[in-house]
Amino acid sequence: MKKLSILIMLGGIAFAGCNKQLDDQPQSSTSQATYWATATDATNAVNNCYTRLGDVDNRIFISCATDDSYSWSDWPSDVRLVGNGSASISTGTFANFWSNLYHMIATCNDVMDNIDRVTMDADLKARLKGEARFIRAYAYQQLIGLYGDVVFRDHTPTAAEFSVARTPRATVAKWIVDEVDAIAPDLPISYGTADQGRITRGAALALKARTLLYEGDYTNAATAAKAVMDLGYYQIDANYNSLFNGSNKNSLELILTAGYVKTTHPSAMATWVGGPSMGGWSQVVPLQSLVDAYECTDGLPIDQSPLYDAANPFKNRDPRLRKVVVTPGDTLNGVVIDVTNKNGLDALGKNNASFTGYYYKKYVPTDIDGNWDSNSYNDMVLIRYAEVLLTYAESKIELNQIDQSVYDAINLVRQRPGVGMPAVTATTAPTQAALREVVRRERHVEFPMEDNRIFDIRRWKIAETVMPGVAHGILNNYDATRSDYGSNVVIETRKFTNPRDYLWPVPQSEISVNTAALPNNTGW
Repeated sequence: MKKLSILIMLGGIAFAGCNKQLDDQPQSSTSQATYWATATDATNAVNNCYTRLGDVDNRIFISCATDDSYSWSDWPSDVRLVGNGSASISTGTFANFWSNLYHMIATCNDVMDNIDRVTMDADLKARLKGEARFIRAYAYQQLIGLYGDVVFRDHTPTAAEFSVARTPRATVAKWIVDEVDAIAPDLPISYGTADQGRITRGAALALKARTLLYEGDYTNAATAAKAVMDLGYYQIDANYNSLFNGSNKNSLELILTAGYVKTTHPSAMATWVGGPSMGGWSQVVPLQSLVDAYECTDGLPIDQSPLYDAANPFKNRDPRLRKVVVTPGDTLNGVVIDVTNKNGLDALGKNNASFTGYYYKKYVPTDIDGNWDSNSYNDMVLIRYAEVLLTYAESKIELNQIDQSVYDAINLVRQRPGVGMPAVTATTAPTQAALREVVRRERHVEFPMEDNRIFDIRRWKIAETVMPGVAHGILNNYDATRSDYGSNVVIETRKFTNPRDYLWPVPQSEISVNTAALPNNTGW
């Protein structure tokens, strides 16, 4: 799938569900009886399934629940509480993700419950069903990764079916894999211009690979990832930033995105990510722990490389660092962003400036107008080919089936034109343990703000190590008027409660109407 320029606005359907129990009550009999009549009705109903894929006001903040990012405000997302370990069952982030994902599922269930009432071309109907089933499967993949066992619905429930127990995560994961296997043959590898943005076969196979990897089924994950690679369609793009700034929406690296369109379907992404010079509010900003994850240009981590200079920490670093993070003095959209200029808009302590001293370059659109609610139309990347390659590599590494194809997959990502990091070889990473470290670091520095990190630190069981403690920002070696002069800026002290914080709780809003979903996850 490429950019979602089928516009999410093509067919907002008047009878989309109300907001209560899982947001999936049956629709009114009057609207159902009159709506499902034509192929256009069916197409518009499926278009409506795409509407919540982006969810910028929540999804762009999920990085702040990891060791990558920080958010200073609890509006529009209170994910700050999740990141620092002080969240409760009533924290809004938990309910917001739950509600949005179940809205997606409810809309897709409505399609599957009704589309067979329409007489239409059989191939088109099969494809539309595949699109709806994919989006529903994607929502469940997100749900089980965040919440573990979840309430499972593959149809619109009757009133008698409102209160049900949760289905085990493993059962739902198997269902996801079976779904994408069933629909993949009905989905095309690519579309013509008029249908750009619709779900493809590659998206189905990539979701299968991700689900299997996250569930620890490395044999089948490697096979699924290889199936995407063998399509011969996707490729690593030469311009990393263009994948996120709105200038390259049709890249062959993009497999699944949520799309936005100037004027007609914009978002507030640049407000949440951009700093004051970009008209933004700096609500999602990098932490020092992310900056430190980038290797030096010799391919060694900063604690091992002779090239690392603490006095000049951004010199001789993986070029992706400055593609993802604005370092002092960098230029973004023609504007110099320099936190060390105490009189500049972006300096520490200035209105709407970054608390960490760092800003994201990634996801700031090339063309913004400064209106907080309508200044972005760059797409949100949900799955791209780099993830498929690293899924293949990680799966083969965990199986200890290490051959040249593993090194090749990693190197396609880290040697992207414009990045050109040293190749990983059997000499530089000769063991399974060494390669595991390489591929995990590669995922860390390649995917900031693409939601991979929260799932990775959970499945690798390293959240208990990387999340607690003092979260730091930039080294303040330029403003002697501050009490932290000569030290890294202290952002907050975080805690991580194990095992509680490895899963989010079923939200209080759900428990209040479905006590059958209890008991809640451990510790909540």
